[in-house]
Amino acid sequence: MRLFTLFAVSLAAVNAFQQHPFTVQDRDTELNFAPDTCPIDTISCQRTDVDPCCSPKNGLLVLSLQWDTRWGPSDAFTIHGLWPDTCSGKMLPAGGCDSTRAYQNISSIIGATDRALLSELNTYWPSNKGDNNWFWTHEWVKHGTCVTTLHPRCYGQGNYAPQQEVGDYFRSVLELRAKYNVFQALNASGIVPTEPEAGRRPKNTYALTQFKQAIHAAWGVEPNVKCIGRRLQEVQIWFKVRGRNNYYPVDPWGQDTCRLISYQQKSTK
Repeated sequence: MRLFTLFAVSLAAVNAFQQHPFTVQDRDTELNFAPDTCPIDTISCQRTDVDPCCSPKNGLLVLSLQWDTRWGPSDAFTIHGLWPDTCSGKMLPAGGCDSTRAYQNISSIIGATDRALLSELNTYWPSNKGDNNWFWTHEWVKHGTCVTTLHPRCYGQGNYAPQQEVGDYFRSVLELRAKYNVFQALNASGIVPTEPEAGRRPKNTYALTQFKQAIHAAWGVEPNVKCIGRRLQEVQIWFKVRGRNNYYPVDPWGQDTCRLISYQQKSTK
């Protein structure tokens, strides 16, 4: 019985560490961290001895951008999410990385402090199910809590306001979408949305290589491209991080699901 109890306690400790990359001591001394002591040139996934406030512990991330003809501006991809993975490319727990910060009212949290950010989210990060708060809550709990550099401890003494990391996460993703503007990159290579066609196998298509070459011409890396049938669903760009939050694109770690791509005009304005 004693051995079983010890095993159970050990297993619980392992699970707790996997959910929370910070130790109990870290949480108790969170105000002692000084962000300006972090080296600015650390590359995520290159070292294991770096404070997770200074370099993301989950240092391989994918920015997934959606093309849904029913949602968002007609000249923009909208956001599905920014998803941290382990440095070996494995997905993190479906329930996220910190149950103590699994906030359920993302719209209210952001709206209380930054109405402009909330407006931008409604434009560029809409839910294709019509419930933006549900969508943003899901993305925050599952993915935002896994960005270790946004843990409250990482803000340092006197610099953290409750739930501040929520706005910082969503703001950083919006900035990435604007910087890596897939619509503009495709347009620069002559790839533009075509007239809508009915059915799952439209004939007016682009080749997967055309999409990959267009993104490579813009940023020096290829994307992953996802389709449902032939219809374009998502373009994904992979990143690592220099320092705390300087994202830079890297070669893709995922799989493509397209050969021929139907990239149709949106019905929105």
